[in-house]
Amino acid sequence: MSDPRVIRREEVDSVQRAPGVSVASSVTKEVGATEISSGITTFQAGTSNTTHYHNAEESVIVIEGEGILMINGEENHVRQYDAAFITPGTHHRLINTGEEPFKIAWSYATVDVTRTLVDE
Repeated sequence: MSDPRVIRREEVDSVQRAPGVSVASSVTKEVGATEISSGITTFQAGTSNTTHYHNAEESVIVIEGEGILMINGEENHVRQYDAAFITPGTHHRLINTGEEPFKIAWSYATVDVTRTLVDE
């Protein structure tokens, strides 16, 4: 078992998932996690990710801004501190509808999460 630790912001690399969409994965198996993973995704104004699904439960909490969370084709308007529970296999997508960055904190109930894109 790994020791507990703090992961500092400067230790985390961001990856561009799509134009204007960056993902910073903080808690991963690389830092010693064995059962969960988490991070932050930032959507610049007018950007979104692609509809997709995962192999694990996901928690999403809006930490800044506002947008739309599509869940199985249903449009859900979300804003700061709203949360969502997404089950494995659920098709979902996030869209920034505001003028400011839209940031979410996410976590998965696994360190071996898969992301499968869905043709729209």
